[in-house]
Amino acid sequence: MNHNISLTKESMRYLKDLKENAEKYQVKISTINDATIIDCGINCEGSIAAGLLFTKISLGGIAKVNIDFPAVKSIPMIAMRVETSYPVLATIGCQAASWNINKGDFFGMACGPGRAVAHKPSKIYKLINYKDTASQAILCIESDKLPTTEVIEYLADKCKVEKKNLTLLMIKTSCLIEYLQMAARAIELGVFKLVEQLGYPHERILHAIGTGIVAPLSIDDDLSNDRVNNALIYGTRLYLIIKSDVEDNLDELVKQIPSTSSHSYGRKFLELFKEADGDFSKMDLNLLAPSEVILNDVRTGKLYQAGKIDMSFIMD
Repeated sequence: MNHNISLTKESMRYLKDLKENAEKYQVKISTINDATIIDCGINCEGSIAAGLLFTKISLGGIAKVNIDFPAVKSIPMIAMRVETSYPVLATIGCQAASWNINKGDFFGMACGPGRAVAHKPSKIYKLINYKDTASQAILCIESDKLPTTEVIEYLADKCKVEKKNLTLLMIKTSCLIEYLQMAARAIELGVFKLVEQLGYPHERILHAIGTGIVAPLSIDDDLSNDRVNNALIYGTRLYLIIKSDVEDNLDELVKQIPSTSSHSYGRKFLELFKEADGDFSKMDLNLLAPSEVILNDVRTGKLYQAGKIDMSFIMD
């Protein structure tokens, strides 16, 4: 893994821009228990530009992020496009919202560089052999409220930083930036499927380009939760450049990656989420995968493709 890269350090230029131009980006900065809180959509509107910065920070500053329009020819929707030559570190090492914060009446899902500082979850960082030893911690958190003093104490302790060196970027399910940053997760979904679920060696994954359709925005939380996840399942495309081993069966491997490989494919997210009592761990995680996957194996020069985009689940 890339031991000389600090995800925190790489993200700082984007954080600096966001903080210095908060009014322009339509975000609000405050202090809770000495920590810096940047409200990116809970009690403020946010902006497209802030969404791009938020997404770059969530990827540890080592990915290029753009908005495309139209997302698909003749379809009047936008898409997020992510490019990185550090697909494993940027995604499961940073962007994945795999740190659940549950303190008192506060619940949030955290991603961003601070995960690598706190080593949350530790099994991922042992797998990719990475730790960020920065003295500051930056976390991007989805919640329905701003953090309490108890939450600040907990996060600072886990990240082993002073509270004044903790920065939290906050969004909620139905805000603009949530829709944008969720659509930018095609690479994360594919890497998670390959590395964590299928056990494919992470060092063979070299470069990645991913696109995701941004679902029509709504201020309703349940509808937003359904839409952003349906857009991931049915509206993401992933191009991975890998270097295979001679024993890899890529014809079979590529078929196991996209969401079409799930027995739950063809159903809407919220319906399945409610059946699982709102617990992601009870869901068929094979469904949470990119819609279409293309593997470019540089060892053989061959392309492998599986899956498909299905606009009917996004336009509805």
